[in-house]
Amino acid sequence: MSGMRNSLKITALFLMMAGLTSALGGCNPGSETARKESMKNEAAVRQDVVRPPIDGEQPPRIETATFALG
Repeated sequence: MSGMRNSLKITALFLMMAGLTSALGGCNPGSETARKESMKNEAAVRQDVVRPPIDGEQPPRIETATFALG
Protein backbone atom coordinates (compact mmCIF):
# COMPACT_ATOMS: atom_id res chain seq x y z
CA MET A 1 0.00 0.00 0.00
CA SER A 2 2.84 2.43 0.77
CA GLY A 3 4.37 1.71 -2.65
CA MET A 4 1.14 2.84 -4.29
CA ARG A 5 1.07 6.02 -2.19
CA ASN A 6 4.65 6.82 -3.15
CA SER A 7 3.90 6.41 -6.85
CA LEU A 8 0.82 8.62 -6.41
CA LYS A 9 2.93 11.28 -4.69
CA ILE A 10 5.56 11.09 -7.42
CA THR A 11 2.89 11.40 -10.11
CA ALA A 12 1.29 14.38 -8.36
CA LEU A 13 4.69 16.03 -7.96
CA PHE A 14 5.51 15.43 -11.63
CA LEU A 15 2.18 16.96 -12.73
CA MET A 16 2.70 20.01 -10.50
CA MET A 17 6.20 20.53 -11.86
CA ALA A 18 4.94 20.16 -15.46
CA GLY A 19 2.20 22.72 -14.82
CA LEU A 20 4.60 25.15 -13.18
CA THR A 21 7.09 24.79 -16.02
CA SER A 22 4.44 25.46 -18.65
CA ALA A 23 3.10 28.45 -16.69
CA LEU A 24 6.56 29.98 -16.39
CA GLY A 25 7.25 29.32 -20.05
CA GLY A 26 4.16 31.33 -20.95
CA CYS A 27 5.49 34.31 -19.01
CA ASN A 28 8.69 34.42 -21.04
CA PRO A 29 8.65 37.69 -23.00
CA GLY A 30 10.91 36.36 -25.76
CA SER A 31 13.94 38.07 -27.13
CA GLU A 32 14.32 41.83 -27.02
CA THR A 33 14.90 42.08 -30.77
CA ALA A 34 11.72 40.10 -31.52
CA ARG A 35 9.73 42.39 -29.22
CA LYS A 36 11.13 45.52 -30.88
CA GLU A 37 10.44 44.12 -34.36
CA SER A 38 6.86 43.37 -33.35
CA MET A 39 6.43 46.94 -32.08
CA LYS A 40 7.76 48.33 -35.38
CA ASN A 41 5.30 46.20 -37.34
CA GLU A 42 2.39 47.34 -35.18
CA ALA A 43 3.44 50.99 -35.58
CA ALA A 44 3.52 50.61 -39.36
CA VAL A 45 -0.02 49.22 -39.34
CA ARG A 46 -1.26 52.06 -37.14
CA GLN A 47 0.06 54.71 -39.56
CA ASP A 48 -2.21 53.34 -42.29
CA VAL A 49 -5.34 54.04 -40.23
CA VAL A 50 -7.29 57.08 -41.42
CA ARG A 51 -8.66 59.31 -38.69
CA PRO A 52 -12.25 60.47 -39.12
CA PRO A 53 -12.66 64.24 -39.68
CA ILE A 54 -14.63 64.63 -36.45
CA ASP A 55 -11.57 63.56 -34.46
CA GLY A 56 -9.55 66.41 -35.94
CA GLU A 57 -12.21 68.95 -34.96
CA GLN A 58 -11.92 68.62 -31.20
CA PRO A 59 -12.68 71.69 -29.11
CA PRO A 60 -9.68 73.27 -27.36
CA ARG A 61 -11.27 72.79 -23.93
CA ILE A 62 -13.22 69.69 -22.89
CA GLU A 63 -15.49 69.76 -19.86
CA THR A 64 -17.37 66.95 -18.18
CA ALA A 65 -20.44 67.03 -16.00
CA THR A 66 -21.52 64.68 -13.24
CA PHE A 67 -24.97 64.29 -11.78
CA ALA A 68 -25.72 63.05 -8.29
CA LEU A 69 -28.81 61.02 -7.61
CA GLY A 70 -30.56 61.35 -4.31
